[in-house]
Amino acid sequence: MKIGVLGGGQLGRMMAIAGYPLGIEFGLYDPTEDACGGQVARLYNAPFEVTDELKKFVDEHDVFTYEFENVPLELAEYIAQRKPLYPGKDALFYSQHRLREKQLFVDLDIPVTKFSKVDDRASLLAAEQEVGIPFILKTTTLGYDGKGQYRVTSQQELVELADKLFPEEGEACQDTNYAGVNEYIAEAFVNFTRELSIISVRDTNGDCVFYSPAENDHRDGILHLSVAPAPNLSGEKLSALQAYARKLLDKLGYVGVLSIEFFETEDGLVVNEFAPRVHNSGHWSMEGSITGQFENHIRAIAGLPLGDTTNRSVSAMYNLVGHDVDRKAMSTPDVHVHWYGKDIKPKRKVGHVNILADDYAQLTQKIEQVDGLVK
Repeated sequence: MKIGVLGGGQLGRMMAIAGYPLGIEFGLYDPTEDACGGQVARLYNAPFEVTDELKKFVDEHDVFTYEFENVPLELAEYIAQRKPLYPGKDALFYSQHRLREKQLFVDLDIPVTKFSKVDDRASLLAAEQEVGIPFILKTTTLGYDGKGQYRVTSQQELVELADKLFPEEGEACQDTNYAGVNEYIAEAFVNFTRELSIISVRDTNGDCVFYSPAENDHRDGILHLSVAPAPNLSGEKLSALQAYARKLLDKLGYVGVLSIEFFETEDGLVVNEFAPRVHNSGHWSMEGSITGQFENHIRAIAGLPLGDTTNRSVSAMYNLVGHDVDRKAMSTPDVHVHWYGKDIKPKRKVGHVNILADDYAQLTQKIEQVDGLVK
C-alpha cells in the first residue's frame, strides 16, 4: 500500500517513520521545497492546487491523509472523489472555521463557552453584551499557536481594538497581519484550572480506542509540555472526555487520529477546539504507550487492526521550540530525543523530548534535568 500525505512537515515525517515497519510506502505533498518530511519520504513539491503534480501524486498512491487542517477544501474534494481520504473532508470543513466548529459542539451537546460572530465594528462592540468582558477575539480561519488572537479585558481595550480592526471608512486596518480579515469569533474567557487533551482513534469499521488524557502547559501560546496520564483526573471526567470524543468521531464518520482540547474548570469541562490529525499533545505516546499515535493513525486509515493504547508508564512530552537540547539528556534513562531535521528559528517547533518515569515525582525530576540541558 502507498499512502499519500498532504503536508510534508514533522507530522508527515513521523507518520512515514511509523508506517514503514508496517510495510507501507509514503509520499508527501508540500509546496515547501525543503519540507523536513522530504528527508524520509518522497516529496512532491507543488502548490496546494489541482496541478499536474497533484494528479500524479493522486495516481501514484492508494489512500490519503493530511497533517494539518488548513488543506484547501477544493483539494480535499478533488482527492476524495477519486481515492479514499481519511479523515474525510467534513472534518476539515468544521475544523477550518471556528464558528462552524463551535456550532458543531453545541449541536452535539458538548459544553462550550459563550461565543458570538464578529464581522464589523458594531458586532465587535456588541460582544460586551453577548459574551461579556473579558473575552478573546479570534480569527475564524487560520491562526494557530496563539496567532490571530486578541484578549479584551476592559471596555477601553474593546474600543481600542474596534478602532484597530474596524477603522472609520477610508482608513486602513492598523493590524497589518490581519488587514483584510473580516470575520472573527468572540469567546468568553474561561477561568480554567488546566488544559486537557484527549487523543482518540477510530477505524473504518467504527471501532475506537482512546489514549490517556494529557495535561498541557503552554508558553507564549505554544505547547510547551504535556504530561500523561493527566494527574488527578477523576474517573467521571475521564468518561466524559471519552464520551465527547466518541460523539464527534461518530458524527463525522471519522477515520484516523483525532485530538480534542478541553479546559477543566471548577464547574466542569469546556471544549476549546479539535484537530483532525495526529497532534503535538499526543507525541508522548511514541514511547509512552504500547502503540503510538502515529502508528495507530496509519493502522486506522490502512484498514489494519488498531493497536493497544495502554500506557507503558507516566510520560511527558517536552517541546523544543526555537531551541536544541544537549544530547547528554539521553544519558538519563527513558529520555528520548526526536529531532525534525529543521533549522533552529525563534518560535519554530524543531523537535521534542519524550520522558518516561515510574511516578510523577520522578517525572518532574527528569523534566527539570532536560530543562537544564535545553540550549
